[in-house]
Amino acid sequence: MSEIDTKGYVYVMISTLNQMVNYIPLKHFEFDDIYNLTIKKSDYVDNSRWDENLSKILKRDNINFDFTDKNRNLQFRQDEINDISNILDVLETNFNDKKKIFWNITGGQRPFVLAITKFIRDHKRTEDYICYLEGNKSKMVILQDDEIVNNDSYNLNDLKIPTALELMSFEMKNTDTSERNFLDNYNESKKSKEKKFYKKFLKNYIAIKDREELLKNLIKLNDNYPSKKSNNFKKKLEQYKKDREEATANLIKILEFNNDEYQIFLNEITPKTKDGKEVKAFGFILEKLAGYKILELAYGKIADMTLGEKINHLRDNDKVDSRHIDEFDIALLTKNGKFMIFECKSGGMDGDVAKSTKYSTYAVSGVYGKPILITPLLKNEIIAIRKKSSISGNFKEDSKYLKEDTYKNIRTAINSAIRAGLEVWGIDEIDKKLEKYIEL
Repeated sequence: MSEIDTKGYVYVMISTLNQMVNYIPLKHFEFDDIYNLTIKKSDYVDNSRWDENLSKILKRDNINFDFTDKNRNLQFRQDEINDISNILDVLETNFNDKKKIFWNITGGQRPFVLAITKFIRDHKRTEDYICYLEGNKSKMVILQDDEIVNNDSYNLNDLKIPTALELMSFEMKNTDTSERNFLDNYNESKKSKEKKFYKKFLKNYIAIKDREELLKNLIKLNDNYPSKKSNNFKKKLEQYKKDREEATANLIKILEFNNDEYQIFLNEITPKTKDGKEVKAFGFILEKLAGYKILELAYGKIADMTLGEKINHLRDNDKVDSRHIDEFDIALLTKNGKFMIFECKSGGMDGDVAKSTKYSTYAVSGVYGKPILITPLLKNEIIAIRKKSSISGNFKEDSKYLKEDTYKNIRTAINSAIRAGLEVWGIDEIDKKLEKYIEL
């Protein structure tokens, strides 16, 4: 980032739902003082809650600002800001004697932005900075005397997902199978074999020609352990074990695993439970395939990453019950504060789950968040099943792997995701798709 000297500057921010935009400059620069412009007792927004979220994080980071200080936490009624002269009066009273101000207008409603701009120009404040964070481009645009003096990317190396969630009134909920330190563990020696395994796994997975046989056997790993209360339990259990052993043997052969890889594969597909429910083995594998590929591509750009994480509301009075409100297969936070949520579905996904993912993504990260579905299919397979045809147009002859009994649930997931507004990626598209959102 270009050299911006904030020594002797006062920082002025505008309270907003996505307090990440106010937090980032405070972590980048040092200021002599801090002020906050906020709305009080509004029927439309709850700025006091947003301010409380930021206050807790700032205290934890030893950044000194007291939101209860009315001389620095400047409050407006919602009806007051409809007339910018009311805002200008407050600016005149509080900032006319301040020599240099760093104005962060990113989260501001239009009346605030107009009033600040007018105040600067009327008083010929040529040393003031105006800052705006371009979340989609991960740029911090800073103007001084109507000239852009900075348009560089911004990074926060110590940013973590729990902090980002807390800024948006959410928290992580403890779960027995989450990979909470997936990023931190990426370079640990104990993970090197697993990392190497999944790299080869994905390479072979994409290259294999007999897609029908591959998918059929992987999907078979998703079969649930039969209920002990069901009729003919012993017979069903025997069939379950037989199908699983057969699918495993077929996959070892198809994917050409050596003995070490075979042992890792067996461990990965061993039935696991999450909060008392059996985890779909193919779904678990898909998360790891995607997760390791994302880290391989963007390791240096990612601040935090977690797998299989559940979230809930931060405040007890917001919680409906003790259960989580959503679960993220992969949650990724870039160093510039962008939240990306990936659903990895090896089977079906109904419309409610897709809508919930979209809602939760925007709830925890604002308009800069991105909800994405990663499927076990390749790009050309996604195109084919959406059209219910083959890649070449001759469905019967060259698309045996698109048989209805194999791909019907995956197609349901894709259609539900598209209807809910999620972006859909093939497992072979991660590199090209990811670079749209992270500069690789």
